[in-house]
Amino acid sequence: MEYLEYLNENQCAQQRPARVRLDRSDPLPYFDDTAFQDRFRMYKQHALEIISLLEPTLSCLSLRGRPLPSSLQVLLTLRFLASGTFHRETGDLCGASEATVCRIVHKVCRAICELRSVFIKFPDAADQANYKVQFYEYGHFPGVIGCIDGCHVPIKCPSTPDAEEYRNPQFQRGRHSGLLLGDSGYGQRNFLFTPYINPTTVEQQRYNRAHIRTRGMVERMFGIWKNRFQCLRNTLRFSPRRCCKVSIATVVLHNYLKQRCCPDPPMEDYDEADVAVAEAANGQRGLAHRAAFTLQHFS
Repeated sequence: MEYLEYLNENQCAQQRPARVRLDRSDPLPYFDDTAFQDRFRMYKQHALEIISLLEPTLSCLSLRGRPLPSSLQVLLTLRFLASGTFHRETGDLCGASEATVCRIVHKVCRAICELRSVFIKFPDAADQANYKVQFYEYGHFPGVIGCIDGCHVPIKCPSTPDAEEYRNPQFQRGRHSGLLLGDSGYGQRNFLFTPYINPTTVEQQRYNRAHIRTRGMVERMFGIWKNRFQCLRNTLRFSPRRCCKVSIATVVLHNYLKQRCCPDPPMEDYDEADVAVAEAANGQRGLAHRAAFTLQHFS
């Protein structure tokens, strides 16, 4: 009887399929600097720094009983954000399944979003004074500490009653000493300046030229941001809440890379449809404030 049991166990062992070991190779030494920058839109040293920043937050994610190191979790996410490819293709980087990549991307994006208070913040008083000088030297519009604009990121249409809430987010004013520039989609306020729709005087024309040149900086920034993170050009097929986390994560990474003087990726041409912006209603107080400002600074 013991001999028969031995034969049965030996036969089962022979029939059991061999375990396939997934590739867990580290892409950092695999790619040279040029190839790595082309795939991840940053240098290796910046990726290593980002891994170190996120290491305390991330714990190893189980992958069918085998741990996936935090460094690979970060690299998988950076690869998805940089390319916008499907999770299955992103998982080919280290043999991870599509479902695992999906969990990793959302987990790492949440960890990146926790750094938003460090890398997404309004400038303090000292920086505002410097920005006023820099903005004026660039576009000759006085008192500017920032520009505001909208950027369209395609997402899967939410099938919820509150879908309209995701179309036009509103800007809320903080207590700061300076001006913001916006397009005609915003209402003219004493702190938010918009262009003249039909400038009729020389002063208004000067005002518009300075306004357009200065505010153009934020439009170029959006181009650089979406060019570095190609996922923002493709349709994000997540829930609106998760899409927000992905977008915020890319902003955190963008600001971090700018602070680290990481070169911008080469600009690529994309045909993006222009979306008409309806002119916002302007109160008489805001229009009067703009008129006085124009006469004071552009006469």
